[in-house]
Amino acid sequence: MTLRDQLSELLPGLLPENPDSAVNGTSLLEAVRPRLQGEYTEATIRQHFSVMAGDPTSPIARVSQGHGYYLRAATPVVEAQDAVLTEVGVVEQPAEQDGGRSSQREEKFRALFIRYCEIGNRFPVHIEHTTAARQPAGVNKWKFPDVVVLDWDVGRISDAGYQIDRGLLEVKRSLGDQPFRLTSVELKVGLSLSSFRESFFQCVSNSKWAHHAYLVTANALQDETLVRELRRLGTSFDISVLSYGLSNEVLDQLPNAEVILRSNDQEIERLAAAISISRVSSGRAREALDWEHIEDVRTQSGDINDVFVWISRCLIDGRPYAFDDFKQIAQLEAGYR
Repeated sequence: MTLRDQLSELLPGLLPENPDSAVNGTSLLEAVRPRLQGEYTEATIRQHFSVMAGDPTSPIARVSQGHGYYLRAATPVVEAQDAVLTEVGVVEQPAEQDGGRSSQREEKFRALFIRYCEIGNRFPVHIEHTTAARQPAGVNKWKFPDVVVLDWDVGRISDAGYQIDRGLLEVKRSLGDQPFRLTSVELKVGLSLSSFRESFFQCVSNSKWAHHAYLVTANALQDETLVRELRRLGTSFDISVLSYGLSNEVLDQLPNAEVILRSNDQEIERLAAAISISRVSSGRAREALDWEHIEDVRTQSGDINDVFVWISRCLIDGRPYAFDDFKQIAQLEAGYR
């Protein structure tokens, strides 16, 4: 039985139902550890607490303010999308956000993908194609992903939140290993037999510099021929293909992208109840980044250049800043110069 399976069985009997009585990570760790079968490090168990707390189908939930865990109220999976539609339907949106790009399905899905990553202690960055350097027609086609996701291999969960383990960071540095992984993500609302190859090779083209490449679709992939072809291509080109199982009806009922990005973790967990991730293929990670390719895309995209400045700052300070927090710090420091 995996650690997650064991925790799923144990946690309902250990967690308080009332969020006001939430237990901190250390207390929960002390209660869980003697009951586990197998040897697991403290960091591994804490990371499972955090990751599972971001999964609306798991029994553990995190309080919205402060630190602590409690028992998530059970919601039947079959009712998840209906529940989301009901809740989203009454979301009050600012009048200026009623139309435009923020209300498009593509932007809503990107916003939900970004926030879903964040509640799982991943660090996503929106790459804005429209701000890239101007080039002759076709030069920058299929060059930039929709999102870049940073994952720390030296991260750990503590009662103070997600932190960089400085000891492990130094070990990685001494061995010449990179302490992080970068995933290039291409997002699509849906894929069809007539368009999937173009979408797939767009992902191949804009991801060769990164450790991982993801092609993620909002809609469920139900056509057997489509799934078979995507699995074959994904295996051949080491592209991970996933679907989030969100219907167009659910996407249309979601609040605008700007509202989603501002929503707190509990609100995102409610929206994420409709997500049902299905993995079609799992691409292998590359051992190293393609720095020659990176230098090219950095000169063409300010967002991608900022990603590497951000990573450098995190490593210098030994802190896993969120990208937006890093940008705010950089702006404040620039104002004092």
